[in-house]
Amino acid sequence: MSIAQEQIAAIAEVAIAKFNELQQEEKTNRLDRRLFNTRILLKNYRHLKVYCNEMKESMNLEDGEQEEIITPDKEYLTLESIKRSEARTLAMMRFIDNMIKVYEMDCKHLGAEAVRRYETLLHFYINDEKMTYAEIAVLHNVSERTAQRDLKEAIHSMSVLFFGTDGLRLQL
Repeated sequence: MSIAQEQIAAIAEVAIAKFNELQQEEKTNRLDRRLFNTRILLKNYRHLKVYCNEMKESMNLEDGEQEEIITPDKEYLTLESIKRSEARTLAMMRFIDNMIKVYEMDCKHLGAEAVRRYETLLHFYINDEKMTYAEIAVLHNVSERTAQRDLKEAIHSMSVLFFGTDGLRLQL
């Protein structure tokens, strides 16, 4: 039993199309994960900032200390491993703060609409007092839907700053 060249070509064409479809789907999933991660970081910004401020005070323990802590699942953690985790959190928050400053400078160069998007991001995620879409809309004299779009655009911009070119949405 032999397969005709036409059948082989048709099978190859279907396989290539399916492969390209799966690659595009994976690319979309990676982008979605980055946007999701950006939203999670921004959503938890206030809590992480408070935690980092408290952590800075408690990290002044002597470097030689090696207290052991027993977790509920009976694993031992050393103070050193906790300090490393705290240091990573501090580094991440410094990075986020720096990217917020970069975004601010970028928006100031782009004009009033970009500044409004930056301020929307601040009011919704960064400032001590969170504002609602309605409050932001009143503040900027725009509709609630515009405030939502502004925040969405700001999150996309922050995603690019957080993840570099991997955060870009490529539309072909």
